[in-house]
Amino acid sequence: METMKKKLWNKNFTLLVIGQSMSLFGNMVVTAVLPFHILNISESAFLYGLAMGLPVISLIIMTPIGGILADRFKKHRLMFWLDVSITVVIVGYILTSGLFAEVVYFVIVKLLAFNAIQAIYMATTAASISLIVPSDKLTSGNAVIMVVNSLSITGGAAIAGVLYDRFGLYPILIGCAVCFVITAIVDLFIRIPYKKQKTSGNIAQIIRGDLSASFRFMLKENRTIAKCVVPIFFIEFLFGSMITIGLPVLITIYLGFGMTQVGIALSIIMFGGVLGGFVAGILGKRLNISRGFLFLAIAGLFSIPMGFVFLFDLPIFTAYIVLTVAGTIFVFSAKILTIAMITFVQKETPIELIGKVLSIAMIVPFIGQSIGYPLQGMLFHRFSASPWAVIFSVVFVMIIVSVYMFHQFKNIERSKNAAE
Repeated sequence: METMKKKLWNKNFTLLVIGQSMSLFGNMVVTAVLPFHILNISESAFLYGLAMGLPVISLIIMTPIGGILADRFKKHRLMFWLDVSITVVIVGYILTSGLFAEVVYFVIVKLLAFNAIQAIYMATTAASISLIVPSDKLTSGNAVIMVVNSLSITGGAAIAGVLYDRFGLYPILIGCAVCFVITAIVDLFIRIPYKKQKTSGNIAQIIRGDLSASFRFMLKENRTIAKCVVPIFFIEFLFGSMITIGLPVLITIYLGFGMTQVGIALSIIMFGGVLGGFVAGILGKRLNISRGFLFLAIAGLFSIPMGFVFLFDLPIFTAYIVLTVAGTIFVFSAKILTIAMITFVQKETPIELIGKVLSIAMIVPFIGQSIGYPLQGMLFHRFSASPWAVIFSVVFVMIIVSVYMFHQFKNIERSKNAAE
């Protein structure tokens, strides 16, 4: 095992990447297709929006529970049973198609179940990386997982609508079920180190005790990890939500383009995240968390022209290019920072807490999104005559946060180097 762990692409890591990519791709296809199906059978924009928004609740609730399970059970077995469970859910949905599977709220319940299972799976995967990858290649390992996740999410979401129009719902579900069966078989061959933990009390007491131990570690024993969580929140709360909510508004209402141009811009911006993962992998152990914040501060400076295009009323095509390029640079830098932070947390956290601590960090972006999305919508509505004011405010706060956190972690790294 030790010899195998010296290589990044050892058997366990390779199988983990294959399983994660197939599982996430299948889940993204299902969770994208089912809302399309709801819109098709109900013709209700409200129910479609409900189907898109409610599954986030599953992610927020189940990700910390996934971290607890990942620390208390053998991770490869847990991943196997999760893939089996989601296969059973899909098959059950298909078998009930003649009874109540076409009921809209039943479809929404299925979406909640899919996301709950996937939340546990992703928390388990995140907790496994540092156990099967050598410490000097941990950044590269996280970068690989991030790139695979981004490509799986993008690819699954991109082809979901095309597949639904061409084949309908049930052939897609059958294909996804096969995908999860293959992933479950792959899980059987993975071996991840496991440290048995003492168990006492009922389930509620175990969950409460494990979460308390995680928060105590983050807030008292190693506060530098808690410092990582704050910028993750601000990234999604401010700039991430501005890209997701504000960019379509700016392109369609202010520039007068259609949704096709919105889709092109968002696709290019999402590719920036994939490129950021590649760069982080190339940098490897040379990438530390303070350099990640430096990347984000520079990205904030490059985002300032997003406000200038509306302040000075530039030509619409020029404005469109500036918005797309600035968004791409920011997402590129944010992905590099995210990988650096995850690597830092993995190195600083004991093996018996790593799943729980990472799962807490993983839900922070979802919380930022849930607050930031309506806030950005309100701000762009309130300042409809001056969108540049919203953009400059967001960029200014992001630069301040990035520069402050850069100096904070620079000092922490200097102290660690001096201690060594």
